[in-house]
Amino acid sequence: MKLLTFLQGREASDQIGYHESSIRLVKEGALTGYISIPYLTSCASLPFTAYKEGIAIAKEYRPDLIFFQFFHASFIPDPQNFFQELRKIVPKAVFFVSAGDSFGRWTRKFPQSLIAASKASDLTFLTGMGGMADNLIKKGGKRIVLMPHGFCPIRFPAFEQDIRSTEYEWDVVCVANNYRTRNPFSYIYKYKIERISEINALAKRYGKKFAIFGRGWNGLKNWQGELPFEKQGEVYKKSAVIVGGRPGGGMDYYLSDREFIALACGGKFVEFWTPRVEKIFQNDFHWYLYKKKSEMLKKIDFLLGSSVKNSDAQRVATQEYVRSKHSQYNRMAEMIKIAKEFLEKRSKKYRPKLNFFLPGTNLDIEMRYAIKGWEL
Repeated sequence: MKLLTFLQGREASDQIGYHESSIRLVKEGALTGYISIPYLTSCASLPFTAYKEGIAIAKEYRPDLIFFQFFHASFIPDPQNFFQELRKIVPKAVFFVSAGDSFGRWTRKFPQSLIAASKASDLTFLTGMGGMADNLIKKGGKRIVLMPHGFCPIRFPAFEQDIRSTEYEWDVVCVANNYRTRNPFSYIYKYKIERISEINALAKRYGKKFAIFGRGWNGLKNWQGELPFEKQGEVYKKSAVIVGGRPGGGMDYYLSDREFIALACGGKFVEFWTPRVEKIFQNDFHWYLYKKKSEMLKKIDFLLGSSVKNSDAQRVATQEYVRSKHSQYNRMAEMIKIAKEFLEKRSKKYRPKLNFFLPGTNLDIEMRYAIKGWEL
């Protein structure tokens, strides 16, 4: 099986986790070939050359699987004619597209490029389900499968045991941007207001022992400045407790990549509850979920208690679990597995079974929420 991937980046290193994972899958024999085309240009005004390059490569390479990764940049030209040309070249190939953000029905809508790609693809992978998936189906999307974010094992390698310590620089740390939206009707606006309220509460409660990193917190005494993406792990290991800052959407399962990064770095992690996420990580063990600000503070106080703060066993167990099931390699391998099964079976009865849920999860029940639009 040969894979052709259109990567969301200006070069392959922008998506190094997915890129290296695909190379690894070739070495392991899950794929027989892999070629990537980074489809972003350095400037939106420059010509979009990825379609022309893709046609040329497909004619010679003849891929079996074609992946359009996070295919929702606002300037992507209408892909319908491009997909039709590709289908003529490789009519039996499986096309699959993914989205890495949350999207609403009335505001922050699905970009037309993603809608068109989902219509023309065999499979669509989303990082959240529920109403977001239902909305895409109404717009013509089909065979939608949950595929959460994962941490990049290249940018966030496992920490050595000797750097774990009870001597922390902060009691509580949060890495999160202050949402820029000013539209009070946007679903993101609600999260903006609640995130600000929670950050202020943390600053008041923990004083100098609380640090906030990210854009938009200028003027807050606890603000430590912006943080390069790949430096998150170094900050997390310096804090006894990590607060997630709320995922940017309330749809089923939705999490950003920050949750996976924090857990992969072995942090005691407190995060706002999103529907069905407790099927992915065990509440009050892998992480600590809350629904109200008062509950958030209560859980942090509990985790700062000496008996919990001075023990790394649970922290290490969480890190090992996350690294075994929730890296970008795991996600890439899962998508390839599903695409190959779909290609081989081509049956209306085929339904994927996902392997990133907690052990003991009833998959027959969970698949009612994690896959949608397969009856079309």
